[in-house]
Amino acid sequence: MKILFCSQCNLTRSLGGAKVLVELSEELSKLGWECKAISPLDVSSVSGKQLTWTARLKQYPEFLRQYLQAHATEYDVIDYDHEYLPYPRSEFSSQTLFVARSVLLLHHFGKIQIPEERTWKSKLRSFIKKKDNSYFDKRIKAAHTTMCEADIINVSNNQDYDELVQAGIAKEKIYILPFGISSSRRQLFDEISSFPPTTPTVAFVGTFDPRKGSVEFPEIVKAICTQIPQVKFRLLGTAGLYQTKAEVLSQFPAHLRNKLEIIPHFSPETLPNLLAPCSVGIFPSYVEGFPFGVLEMLAASIPVIAYNSPGAPMMLPSEYLVPRGDSKSMSEKVIHLLSDRDKLISARIWAKQHSQQFSWQKVADQTSQIYLEQWHKKQVTGGNCTLLPMSS
Repeated sequence: MKILFCSQCNLTRSLGGAKVLVELSEELSKLGWECKAISPLDVSSVSGKQLTWTARLKQYPEFLRQYLQAHATEYDVIDYDHEYLPYPRSEFSSQTLFVARSVLLLHHFGKIQIPEERTWKSKLRSFIKKKDNSYFDKRIKAAHTTMCEADIINVSNNQDYDELVQAGIAKEKIYILPFGISSSRRQLFDEISSFPPTTPTVAFVGTFDPRKGSVEFPEIVKAICTQIPQVKFRLLGTAGLYQTKAEVLSQFPAHLRNKLEIIPHFSPETLPNLLAPCSVGIFPSYVEGFPFGVLEMLAASIPVIAYNSPGAPMMLPSEYLVPRGDSKSMSEKVIHLLSDRDKLISARIWAKQHSQQFSWQKVADQTSQIYLEQWHKKQVTGGNCTLLPMSS
């Protein structure tokens, strides 16, 4: 069986969306699938024009449309992002299984408010966005159309499923398939001891921006430092809105900066060693798909306290979750763990064991079974789904 993965970003393990496709492809190949992955650079070549990356991404849906009209018959399955193919299903091969994949479901952004930064630059960005209130509305509409026209939909958490059903998507076409860690990479995490490091250190893995909790981060750091004076913080992979260490540190009061170690970039193979000295993790993100940062911290024996928002609850029990934006409760839970060594040891043992259930091998097995079953159904029916309106 041949499957084509269509990525809306560069194919690299350092980007969450592309990382999913690269690592899942490797596991599906072991099961006998013939896998190919393409990026906007590949599909835009059909235009014959030299384009900037911004222009290429803006025109990506139309480029992808043309590419799949020409090449879909070469594959049994097409797996693509849930936003970028808002066209009638009848335009494409009826025998090929079309799968819309959500790595970060846009529908949530219509309901979950991300806090704004307090700088003049952020206020300017906010003003510009308010001048174009239709920006996210247009993207959500495109995503909804894309998913309704798809044969099946692949989401990575329960909240995505619930949101789509509420929006009017037929539940029988939605499949929940989480992400995982490969067995070879798992070995690197398994070398990390479950006993707490000598210096209490709080970890965070992810970009530093408002969606990931950057607005509350200073409050969280301050509260924990007040109760645990010797605590340190290690923030990994922060580059994004703030590209440099200095830019991230500038968001914290001067007296807290010596508590923070900022590592804007890291290669995937170095992450286990970077997490080894850490005791507890935090993940104050407002919306995710299936956050690799949480899973990788768990695999490194690091219990994680997170917001009860889409994504993290797929991996964490209720006692490790706090309401969105509740920096006080997050700080208190971290302080409680760092103050009780026996409880922390138990939590770290649990974290590593719990992470074992999320493996790419298991995910690939489930994905293969679902895609094969749905592909065989298409060969019999050749049917297309019916577009449903978005629920209010």
